[in-house]
Amino acid sequence: MAIWQPLFANLAASAVMLVAWSSVGDFVARLSETRQKLLFGAVMTAGTIGSMMMAFEASPGVYNDFRGPLIAVTGFFGGVPAAVMAAGAAVLYRLYLGGAVFSGVLSIVLATTIGLVGYALRGSRRIRYLDLMLMAAAVASFGSLVVLTLPVEKQAVLIAQLWQRVLLAFVATLLLGALLLQEMRRRELSVANQLFRSMVDALPDCLNIKGVDGRFLAANPATAKLMGAASADDLLGKTDFDFFPPELAKRFRDDELAVLREGKHATIEQPGIFADGSTGWLSTLKAPMTNDLGDVVGLITHNRDVTLRRTLQTRLEETQAHLDQALEHMNDGLAMYDPDGTILFCNNRFRELFPLTAHLRMPGASFADIIRASVKLGEEPLAPRKSLDDHLAEKLATLREDGEKLIELGDGRTFASRSKVLANGCTVQTISDVTERRSFEKSLERQALHDPLTGLPNRAFFNRELDRLVDKARSEGGELVVMLLDLDRFKEVNDNFGHAVGDMLLVEIARRLEKAIRRGDMVARLGGDEFAVLMYGPTDGTGDVSLATRIMKNLSQPLKMDDVTLLPGGTIGYTVFPGDQSDPDGLLKNADKALYQAKARGRGTWKAYEPGAIATTAARRG
Repeated sequence: MAIWQPLFANLAASAVMLVAWSSVGDFVARLSETRQKLLFGAVMTAGTIGSMMMAFEASPGVYNDFRGPLIAVTGFFGGVPAAVMAAGAAVLYRLYLGGAVFSGVLSIVLATTIGLVGYALRGSRRIRYLDLMLMAAAVASFGSLVVLTLPVEKQAVLIAQLWQRVLLAFVATLLLGALLLQEMRRRELSVANQLFRSMVDALPDCLNIKGVDGRFLAANPATAKLMGAASADDLLGKTDFDFFPPELAKRFRDDELAVLREGKHATIEQPGIFADGSTGWLSTLKAPMTNDLGDVVGLITHNRDVTLRRTLQTRLEETQAHLDQALEHMNDGLAMYDPDGTILFCNNRFRELFPLTAHLRMPGASFADIIRASVKLGEEPLAPRKSLDDHLAEKLATLREDGEKLIELGDGRTFASRSKVLANGCTVQTISDVTERRSFEKSLERQALHDPLTGLPNRAFFNRELDRLVDKARSEGGELVVMLLDLDRFKEVNDNFGHAVGDMLLVEIARRLEKAIRRGDMVARLGGDEFAVLMYGPTDGTGDVSLATRIMKNLSQPLKMDDVTLLPGGTIGYTVFPGDQSDPDGLLKNADKALYQAKARGRGTWKAYEPGAIATTAARRG
């Protein structure tokens, strides 16, 4: 019993030091980590020296205390700064005391080493009770080895008490470590609670807890502001009926009771009245709060002001409705495709324009599948000598680039397809029915390029076709006959029978010329009684002669109109490319020369161009 009493006194003194360390916990929490360790080292140093001052004589000349457990836990919890401080002070004091200095210093070094090794091994992970037990075992085991460094005559007494010393060292180390661990976790919990409270108070959203009776148990400042309370504390013990109109408070309470009955969280959008009297909308999350037994004991509520979002959403829905109406009533078809050519959106007009494939032109449909079906059903026929694969490749290329292209449908309609590729790779396509416009444009084009009296191509059309055929003959090595014709005595017809008869004669001459030429050849009226013919293809040395012969024969047939019988006729001059190596203007001039050479021989004749012949010419190109 003589040993246990002073040992327990040492243990009690150590516990007092830990209580002192715990009492300054709130102050210490505000210090940096390094300062916390230094202050911890100072407190534990005081405890270590106090324990050494309370040492008792276990046997003559041998003293015991709790320096080992204190120094070990100091190093384990405080690291190098705290351990060095406590160990250094203990060594100095032990040197001051004298006696078996080596054994005393050795016990201090061993305890310090055990504590720092434990500190290094645990690293930054949380301390476990197993760590404390291993450290206590190490302190008790290695501490008992110090006995072997004492004189032999003293070892016998100490070895007899060894189990008591080992047990008490183990218990003391474990107890001191457990007390420090609990204090550490208490501080961590306090800091976490403070952080959590600060986070909740800083939330712009409302967060509160109510009991099952609907009374506030806790709330953050945002909740107080929403409710119009002076502070969060003013909400405690009150209900929604203390702040809102009865009908609104009842609605809130009914929502709470529904969640409590179901035992499941729910998200609700609720109307709200704010502190300034304005109304709005709240997005509310209500979740039941349970105890350890699983019983519902309250309700956690989170509110967020979504008035602005609801307002914007309403405006967006209205705008979307207006846009939908505009898209559905627009005259053009509209479709949007993703980068793979799949329809994302299309309006009704887009489907109405293509009745045969309307059932396919829906979101999710493939552009390629639509084109294949359109060709198969004859809605958009293939161009001559073009395969389906080539047609599809061309359509896909058109879809993937900005621009406009005309679509000729099998029923005679003409559409204008305009594509615009967006930055995200999608394509917007608009389809317009331009059938009437194209018909009008073709009509204007025909009027601009055809003679209004005879319907034949005019001088402008003839000159354009002459340029094209000359280029073609050069590239293909073909032959081109350029023929000019003037009617004989046409002025006498106008003077003797009037312009009406003259016009009728011109129309009939035009028909006779069209019958005389081959399919693919061209006859044009250049003006007045002047006509021209273009014949492309091999002549075999006789084709030009045959053409001139047919024309002269057709022209010379009598023409009876009312009581008048006319005997029309004409004179022809022509040239042949490439025998006549010239440009279009040169070919016309040479044909003109041949014409006047023929006229020099007499009316009703024809003449091919001869480079050596001399004749007066007139400009025919215009």
